[in-house]
Amino acid sequence: MFNLPLDSIAERTNLSVQRDASLMELIALMEANQKGVVVILDGTRPVGVVTERDIVELLYHGANLTGKAASISSKNVISTMGSRTIGYALNLMLENGIRRIVVTDSSGAFVGVITQQDLLSYLEEDFYRSTIKVKHILEKLGYLISVGPEASLQDVLRTMVIHRISAVVVVSNGKAEGIITEKDILKIASRQSSLQNSVSGHMSSPVSTAPLTMSLVDIVRIMNDRAIRRIVIVNDEGHAINIVTIRDVLKNLEGDYSKFLERKLKNAKDVLNMLPEILIEVTDMDSEQLIIWANEKAISRFGRDILDKPVTEFISRETWENINSSLKNHSKRENIKLKKDNSIYELSGCFIQTEGKIEHGRFQLIMRDITEEVLLSTADPLTAIYNRRFINEFLMKEIEKSSRHGRKFSIVMCDLDNFKQINDIHGHLAGDIVLKSVADIIISSIRICDVAGRYGGDEFVIILPETPGEGAAVVMDKLRQQIGSAVILSSSGAPIGITASFGIAVFPDNGTSPDDLLIASDSGLYRAKSLGKNRVAS
Repeated sequence: MFNLPLDSIAERTNLSVQRDASLMELIALMEANQKGVVVILDGTRPVGVVTERDIVELLYHGANLTGKAASISSKNVISTMGSRTIGYALNLMLENGIRRIVVTDSSGAFVGVITQQDLLSYLEEDFYRSTIKVKHILEKLGYLISVGPEASLQDVLRTMVIHRISAVVVVSNGKAEGIITEKDILKIASRQSSLQNSVSGHMSSPVSTAPLTMSLVDIVRIMNDRAIRRIVIVNDEGHAINIVTIRDVLKNLEGDYSKFLERKLKNAKDVLNMLPEILIEVTDMDSEQLIIWANEKAISRFGRDILDKPVTEFISRETWENINSSLKNHSKRENIKLKKDNSIYELSGCFIQTEGKIEHGRFQLIMRDITEEVLLSTADPLTAIYNRRFINEFLMKEIEKSSRHGRKFSIVMCDLDNFKQINDIHGHLAGDIVLKSVADIIISSIRICDVAGRYGGDEFVIILPETPGEGAAVVMDKLRQQIGSAVILSSSGAPIGITASFGIAVFPDNGTSPDDLLIASDSGLYRAKSLGKNRVAS
């Protein structure tokens, strides 16, 4: 059942309306479908979702129910394709804290809706190994929120909205006399009943109850048999002490059920082993975070030794702390760049909280090698240093950073003297050798925080963060001397002499925009050339 495709079980009858439908039409549909949801369509595509909770809040705030359904459809549609499986839908619901998912086809057209209750009805037979009882999860359920039978419907609505709950138990002398749910609120809305009425005239009764010793498996069977979403928990005296919902059941099925999931997911992981991306799974426990699984691509790249090792042995501790914090705060992140060994990777991942006693969650990481892409997009193919595009982007970021912190930096334009003569005398191949040699000299002469790139032809640009003009002049004069004294040989072994001229501009003294700084440094370069070349000028 776990691998059953969603489009084979999704329901669509009475579950959608067009954007121009009235709110009362929507309420009537919701009451008819008993799913607690209606999807708003624009043609065939879902554009919004309205739930029972939305209706509860509308009634509580005294909203006019004669308007258009689309006017209150503020929820983003969380949808998935019909080819996905029940297991995937279960994870998607738990990760996003939702009770239903909209199912679409490959073109994005509406197929139907899957609810948590639908999943329970299909997964019930797979839950038989679970031994968890209600008493084991009681501490996680919080406390019972109830009203007395004399309370008004307005009181119930207020309780639901304030506590953001889907049902309120009606208690008298400690015992549950009835329950009023969002489904009951729909009836109230469709009949336009007075909110001053007593809750006792509108509650569902009798109430389905269960003792603390009942297993979650039996809870599931009762919910499925009676088509209900919640059960009131009572103590030995029959007093109502809490309430269990479908979501509570799904979130707390672990232990033996986890083993069942592992068996079911084994087939999925076999498929993941065929993917070209690197996939790694990290288990989050009290004292450590270990790599518990990796696909064949990861094993072939990094070796089987990465398994059962702390993730900080695979990714640097500083980098992992940032990834860890980001994923736990936002559940999912994409396009995190990181460097490992001599490669650059784009990492995307998610953190799934399991709330187990030993394991608290799993990090699922996808790593894509983008080394070649980065080099192609940011590096000059001849010299292997940065290209013009990257230099321009870095310059803009450096201006923003320096403006924010009130600091200076220098930008230098470097041009090789008489480079055309080298091409004319020794040939273009020799010219390429000179360019590559000069690029190597520049990179070996600047700091790690400095950035150098080929700007075009025989022009190079160097950016020196947090360096005023005087400091830049000293550094560039040393670089000028190194270039002038370098021994560069052509492919035939002939020595080639070369010198370079430099123009310096300083932020913010010579400009506060990229264009201003590039023009200023180019003006300095022109001055250096006019003064006889092989010199530094600003």
